Amino acid sequence: MSSPFGVKSFALLMIEFRAMKKDTRLTFRVRSELKKKLETIAAHEGRSVAQICEAFLEAGSNIYKKEGAAFLQPFVSKPRTNR
Repeated sequence: MSSPFGVKSFALLMIEFRAMKKDTRLTFRVRSELKKKLETIAAHEGRSVAQICEAFLEAGSNIYKKEGAAFLQPFVSKPRTNR
């Protein structure tokens, strides 16, 4: 099943995640408001915050792969310059 964005449904992503071996960590800081939103979603879905973050990161990277920088721009404060 796919969403209108061409991304697998959340349930299918979660099934795939259970089968994947996790072999590294990713640590970063977020605004407390975003953390609360993620905790609310996790509670609603009966999942851990880590599972929700991984699902969002996977879905976002799938959309980015199809749409490129145009997908990312609304979520970042300013465009990156080439270095």
